[in-house]
Amino acid sequence: MVLQVYVGLSELFSRLQDADKSAKYASKAYDLSRSLQLGDLNSRHHRAALLQMASALRKQGELGDAHDYCSEATRLALVSGDQATYARSIRIMGDIYRKRTDINKAFRQYETAMGSAAAMGDRVIQMESMDGAARCLEALRLQHKICNCRPLEFNTRLLEVASSVGAKLLVWKIRIRLSRIYHALGDEDQKLHHERVAFRLQEELDLQCGGCGSPYGVENDSLEALPCAHILHARCAYDLFRRSKKKKRSCPECDRTSSRLYLNCNDYNMTYSPVPLSICSSDSHCTSHQATSSV
Repeated sequence: MVLQVYVGLSELFSRLQDADKSAKYASKAYDLSRSLQLGDLNSRHHRAALLQMASALRKQGELGDAHDYCSEATRLALVSGDQATYARSIRIMGDIYRKRTDINKAFRQYETAMGSAAAMGDRVIQMESMDGAARCLEALRLQHKICNCRPLEFNTRLLEVASSVGAKLLVWKIRIRLSRIYHALGDEDQKLHHERVAFRLQEELDLQCGGCGSPYGVENDSLEALPCAHILHARCAYDLFRRSKKKKRSCPECDRTSSRLYLNCNDYNMTYSPVPLSICSSDSHCTSHQATSSV
């Protein structure tokens, strides 16, 4: 259960654009998964921890290490027949190639992941893979290597999938992309329509810091979660910690008081130390070999 929580927190902070916090929780999940006996259940969580490490390291720009973790997750998924993890690992590998600006290779990875997800009927992985492909098309559009028509068609299809899944944060991002495409096409009515819907979605998501009132989750930033689960910019949380001389401090969102400020009492001094990636010969037996990566 603790391992699942760490993986979930890593994914949450990744979506909210806090790469450092995502990496810290992913590292905790990976360390814990290595200490467990790798039965079927724990093995699945170990693969999830590997992928979360790959995703977090990719966002930090550690692309070689991210590639190693993702490759190991792919290998274990193939050994165990875990189609969902395999499709997700292919999608994350696409993210790594896209970060390297190898757009063509990234797009092929996303297409493979989309096909696997469609075969399984997993609309979430399909949606995430389509979003990666849409980002590739947007990069090509901005480089004037393709016209606006293909990104427009693809993002419109993605919008349908994301809306059916209920992924509001992704829907918001797609609406922003569509508004830019329609602006490039000179269709101001559609541009304004998508901007208005995006603004309403932003209000619904309520991704605003209770400390300063500014939004978070849009650009890379450092965040902190309070014990009540409300999220603030790290700078606002630290300011609250320093400013309040009371033993118990209140959340600016709900006024709930706590004797500690952070979701995890060790978060304030939590440091991230990369660990060697152990290579396992199977899902149930781990060898002493290590990857050449420095992670």
